Amino acid sequence: MGLENRLIDLMLDLHTHTVVSGHAYSTLKENIEAARAKGLKGFAVTDHGPAMPGVLGDAYHVVNMKLAVPKVMEDIRIIRGFEANIIDYEGKTDLPTEFSPSVEFIIASLHEICIVPSSREENTAGVINAMASGYVDAIGHPDGFKFPLDYLAITEAAYEYGIALEVNNNSLKGEVRGDTRHNYLELLRLAKKNRVYVAAGSDSHFYVSIGELDMARDILEEVDYPKELIINSSVESFDEFIRLRGNERKIL
Repeated sequence: MGLENRLIDLMLDLHTHTVVSGHAYSTLKENIEAARAKGLKGFAVTDHGPAMPGVLGDAYHVVNMKLAVPKVMEDIRIIRGFEANIIDYEGKTDLPTEFSPSVEFIIASLHEICIVPSSREENTAGVINAMASGYVDAIGHPDGFKFPLDYLAITEAAYEYGIALEVNNNSLKGEVRGDTRHNYLELLRLAKKNRVYVAAGSDSHFYVSIGELDMARDILEEVDYPKELIINSSVESFDEFIRLRGNERKIL
């Protein structure tokens, strides 16, 4: 692969948590300072929904974030996001639909503490149904950990609905979800073939890992993933993706 095609920079971290998630350990201010120190242009605040133990009893925090938190602080773009838990195999999440317009970027994820893992077919149906709902912008850590997935069906649906698939750096470390590298290679090769948007995220739960995207970058480079389909390669790429997503759901 020529140097001109290498993905030198991922300028946004699109999956981070604060103390609002209940099991994360940094404030928003600490995350902003860490993003600036790492040379990021911005990051998405994607705290969990209320189906996750330890989270506040509802999801209203994401509505007030739109009112209380500026879009830019200290030259860092703050993307007001949300990590919704998929809570049934019909694709329902724990983000009330009336809150959706307040959120710039909605990740939907399967977590075994929020939904009982099922068969490959049922897990896949749950993810695709979440995509089809119109209230989801990305699928978080589709790495197969405890939730086997049909990657051909997932990538075809992601293309159909204009959804991004996340390359989760935390998953690739192998410390939390085991060895997911083989699954990501399969997913990305099919996603590349099907021209699917992807998003890289650190899944940071403590400020020191904000912007940790090296393993995600490496695997994207390994498969020579098209830069124009990586929505956090620049602020402009993310904004264009969200503009397209705004055709699916009203974003305030």
